Amino acid sequence: MTRMTTAGLAFVSLVWFSAAAMAQQTPKPSDCDQWIARINAEAGVRADEAAWRARQNVDAIYKMCKDGNMTEAQRIATDTMAILGIKL
Repeated sequence: MTRMTTAGLAFVSLVWFSAAAMAQQTPKPSDCDQWIARINAEAGVRADEAAWRARQNVDAIYKMCKDGNMTEAQRIATDTMAILGIKL
């Protein structure tokens, strides 16, 4: 009985840790395309300072993604979407 309990606890722990590891995956290059498309779609219909800054940030995001700096690109994209009012 104790072997079954230990095996069950080990299995649940393994599932718990693997789920946490999958949730913390790093962004992929395809994510950059989605971020840029969402920002451009919102900035394209606006003519204010936030849209102007968003267009500049899109260039920076593209360069960072191209260089492989995905975490910094994700941070800037998230901030830019917040400025534009895009809900994540």
